[in-house]
Amino acid sequence: MIRWKKLFAALPLLLTACASPTEQAQTETVWAMDTACTITLHGGGVSETASLLRTLDETLDNYSTDSAVSRLNQSGTLSGEEDVSRLVQETAALQRDYGDSVDLTVGQLTRLWGITTDTPHVPTRAELAEVLPTISPEHVSVQADGTVTLTDGAQLDCGAVGKGYSLDRVKAALDESGTAAWGTVSMTSSILCYGEKPDGAAFQIQIRDPDGDGTLGTVSTDSCFLSTSGGYERYFIADDGKKYCHILDPKTGMPAESDLTTVTVFCDSGLKSDFLSTLIWMEGSKNLPAHLKAKDYQIVAQDTAGTLYVSDGLDFTPDA
Repeated sequence: MIRWKKLFAALPLLLTACASPTEQAQTETVWAMDTACTITLHGGGVSETASLLRTLDETLDNYSTDSAVSRLNQSGTLSGEEDVSRLVQETAALQRDYGDSVDLTVGQLTRLWGITTDTPHVPTRAELAEVLPTISPEHVSVQADGTVTLTDGAQLDCGAVGKGYSLDRVKAALDESGTAAWGTVSMTSSILCYGEKPDGAAFQIQIRDPDGDGTLGTVSTDSCFLSTSGGYERYFIADDGKKYCHILDPKTGMPAESDLTTVTVFCDSGLKSDFLSTLIWMEGSKNLPAHLKAKDYQIVAQDTAGTLYVSDGLDFTPDA
């Protein structure tokens, strides 16, 4: 019998010290991108943000037969869906800059494993051999008119970057409307810290300890995006007693293994923070020195020995 565990209760990121007693925030929680999304904004924009997140979920959810991504997977071509074409193009740009360990064309592979479903499955070698040739950045393209095309049996799964992309869209919408002064939009493992608090205070982000119920420490930050990744978030335990995490290696078809337990990335793009947190976790500690020196993003990471790695300039206070 397969034992399944979804860790929605153990949030990898926590928000603290939000509002002063004299300020009233509007709050709403919606279900999107397979997680509870909590919107807390001062000045307005909550219902509009909730509606946008629902729309993006309906567009990008490859497990919904009516979504735009599912229609693309079924027919191999899709026109008139700007969010899908933009997500593909922006992810391709990140792959060119940082590598293709995070690949959108893993749709057949994630369905084969079913790790985030109620019926996970350990594939046979023959099943993996059939699916692996469908995975490659070369198998998805966007034409000048925005038409997205899949080839060689590829299918999209936007799970690795969908939350980050959605938060980018949320920020753009809030900027355009001008209704919200400040607040947060939390999609559990990805968060938008929006605007500036009236007293100029920083947003406080607690990084969850992946090995327990406590925290590793607190980051004080201005407005930004942040995402966290780790093998502890979602997994299942198969009949052989082995734990298989939800982050799949597109090169081997197997759940990725890393000597890092958690990685959180802070930057000015939701998509980039989502993409990089997964990529850095998959790379492991050997490539951390380069990431710790990056100019356009900052990280907090921990390895299996309990060692913490924090970018210079990041205001991080470790727990005692």
